[in-house]
Formats: sequence, C-alpha cells, structure tokens
Amino acid sequence: MSEYPKFDELKRPDDTGLPLAWGVWGEDDQLGTLNNITPGTVREAAALVKRGTRFNLDLPLHVPLGLVKEKAHRFRTAPKHTINAITGTGNLPARDDLLDSFYLQCSSQWDGLTHIGDPIHGFYNGVQPEQITGGEDTRNGIEKMAEFGIAGRAVLADLPRYFAKSGREWHPNRQQVVTPADVEACLSAQGSPLKPGDILLVRYGWLELFFSAPDTEARDAVLRPWSFSGLSGGEEMWAFIWENRLAAVASDSVVTEVWPLVEGKPSLHLAIARLGLIIGELFNLEALAEDSAATGEYTAFFTSSPLNLRGGVGSPPNAMAIR
Repeated sequence: MSEYPKFDELKRPDDTGLPLAWGVWGEDDQLGTLNNITPGTVREAAALVKRGTRFNLDLPLHVPLGLVKEKAHRFRTAPKHTINAITGTGNLPARDDLLDSFYLQCSSQWDGLTHIGDPIHGFYNGVQPEQITGGEDTRNGIEKMAEFGIAGRAVLADLPRYFAKSGREWHPNRQQVVTPADVEACLSAQGSPLKPGDILLVRYGWLELFFSAPDTEARDAVLRPWSFSGLSGGEEMWAFIWENRLAAVASDSVVTEVWPLVEGKPSLHLAIARLGLIIGELFNLEALAEDSAATGEYTAFFTSSPLNLRGGVGSPPNAMAIR
C-alpha cells in the first residue's frame, strides 16, 4: 500500500453505496485493519508499561453460556471439559484433558474475517465461500492473525462512567446507540485521544450487569432477550474507525454494536467483509476500568494471541493489557 486512502476515497462498486476496502493492503491481504499495527506503533505502545500491572481480558470459557439456562444462544453452548487420569508415567500421578462442543466464539472472542461475508461480493478481499476450506489452501483464517501477532496501544472508552458524569442515562441492554461523537466526547473527557494502530476497548457495563445478577434465572434474563446497546453500525461509525486507522474494536458486551441488526442497514458485522474490520466481543474490561478510574490512565500496552488454528473463523483472544 503506497498511501492510505481517505474513507471518502474508497471505491463504492454497487448500489448499496457502501465502501469496499479490498486491495487497500494488497490483493492477497488476509489481515484487514490489523495492518494498521506497525513496528513503530508497537514500540510506542510498549513504552506505556510503567508499573508492570497486568490485566487478563479473557473470561473463563464457560462464561456466559455456562451460567445461564440451556439454549440461550440458538446453537452455541459452553464447552464441556473432561479431565482424565492417565497411566504410563511410572509412579507419577498425571492428568490429561479435552474439550467437547468448544465453540470458538462462545465466550471472549475475536470475530475473524470469515465470520461474516458481504451478500454481493463475498468475504473480505474477494474470498469466496469455496475458498474457506480449513485446509492448506484456506483463506482469511484466524491463524493469519496469530502469525501476525496482535500487540499495540489499547484505549479504553468507559462509557457508563462517562455518561454518569455527564448526566446521561445508560443501560447496556436497551438498544441505546453510541455515536462517533459519543466516543470522541468520552475519550476527550478521559484525556485519551486515539492514534493510528490503536485497539479501541469499549466498556458498556454489560458484564457488570451480568455478574451482578444473583442466580441463573436472573443471568439468563440479562442475556436471553438479545437486545443490546452498542456502537452505531452506520456508515458514520465505519468512517470514524477508518479515519482513525483503528486496528480493532472490542467491547465487554455480547456484541460490539447495537443489536439486533436492522435488515438492509449497514452494520459493523458487514464491515468485517467490506472494510476488513476486526471486532472483539465479551472482553472482560472490569478490572482494567477500575484501575483507570483510580489512576486516570485509560491507555495500556495490549497483547493478544489468537489460536493458531488453520482456517479458524473466530478465537478466544488470549488478551492482556499491561500498565
């Protein structure tokens, strides 16, 4: 790529009028917006580590689906973990274990570039369904993200705390729409403006709501309606993400954009295909946000090592923030 195009300069080849960023990072690119991470952005982000305090951003794999009633999701379930005693190690006691029904997007997750395709053109950068094979020739698999290595500067946008201070009512389950102006105002109030290559972590307070529920029935009532507040999925949010050259956007909710989607309208899920947008969901931002509120620090060095699974559609992020 010789020059990063402005959002308005991206080609719009069909009647939707929506941009298509294919070819921006080369005809064979399989990383999408992760290309905004460079050696320079990683070096600069590493300098944020002052205290050596580490924050695990992954939920346990059984959360949330193992803490609610059955069929809260139409097909995903929490994985079943089996621990076996094994022999053949002399007098040493030993164990081995396996997971059954391990949906790679059942808990904290990255959505890979084959999670959602465009109904007109196919998956990101022209990949067609028959090219998603899981074999040696597979395209846009999660292993490309693992091989690339996700590291850089994370910026937390703690929306519930910002809205509370500004007198705005907020609830993570009421389909409230967060606009680019809302995100910018939050970051400005925090003193944490965006830089190219950033990973934007958006806290809605959804996990706080979920964990505050006293029992299975109450937790199920938080999840099962599948009605979530979140970022606007409209073209104005696409432009915000693109112009700020974000590497990825992740949140603490089941989805990072307002849900359910509206048929025929743009969405961040569609931007996976058209912009190569990397989206994360169900990131555990609670301890990080508590630390931010106490220290006034809203940036951190961020690392994530997705599963090196050939052809993987999604993955636990194995993510950490370090200050």
